[in-house]
Amino acid sequence: MSAKKYKRIISLSPSVTESLYELGVEQFVKGITIYCSKGVTEKEIIGTLLEPNIEKITLLNPDLIISTKEGNSRAIVEKLERLGFEIYIMGTVKNFSGICTDYYNLAKKLDREKEAGKIIDVAKHSIKEVYHKISGFSKLKIFWEIGARPLYTAGKQSFVSDYNHYTKTVNIYGDVDMRYLAVNIEDVVKRNPDIIVLVNMGDVSSEEIRNWNKYKTIKAVKNNKVFMISGDDMFAPTPLTFAKGVAMLAKVIYEDFDDK
Repeated sequence: MSAKKYKRIISLSPSVTESLYELGVEQFVKGITIYCSKGVTEKEIIGTLLEPNIEKITLLNPDLIISTKEGNSRAIVEKLERLGFEIYIMGTVKNFSGICTDYYNLAKKLDREKEAGKIIDVAKHSIKEVYHKISGFSKLKIFWEIGARPLYTAGKQSFVSDYNHYTKTVNIYGDVDMRYLAVNIEDVVKRNPDIIVLVNMGDVSSEEIRNWNKYKTIKAVKNNKVFMISGDDMFAPTPLTFAKGVAMLAKVIYEDFDDK
């Protein structure tokens, strides 16, 4: 397939949008969700991940719509398929390797394999550098908060666990064989994380730092290790954003970490 075929692309997910920008096809992206990075060229907002505006999408007359298996409604995707639109569905990624494979497959669809190969190599090199700069295995325990009401976190099957792997830390729910799960505060207190990472998206806001500060027995609270990070930076996974996320997390966790 030639990239020239696709001149009216719609992205239904922030990670897809970020991938398209990195691969150099932003000028062909005509519609994005409200959560996507706006980029530098003008685009129509076509709604949210779960509720895209079908009428608006139809008016934009796309020649390719890109969705994700996990983030988008299957019913909506099927409706768009019935309307005759070409849909490309990105897979569910469980680790950095999966992120790279999914990214490369999208690039192949758009005839951008060469660009994708270079980007993946840069990301892998960056991650390797961070990993080797961290001396020994700290075994510091991290609690990831990705939803506040109810309290949601990441388990073993989420790519988030690879953030732990590459920063030589431990996900306190890495023993749970799920992607994401609801937990209660009492259990988090019992597991006693050294660090609490609040992912700023959806209902997770800076108010959550104050909420956690009430639990003085948790090591993370005692040692002032409750951090807020941007979901845009770490949870719209492409090889490059994942690599940046690893470096950002290393700087947050290790005060003496030097990424230069």
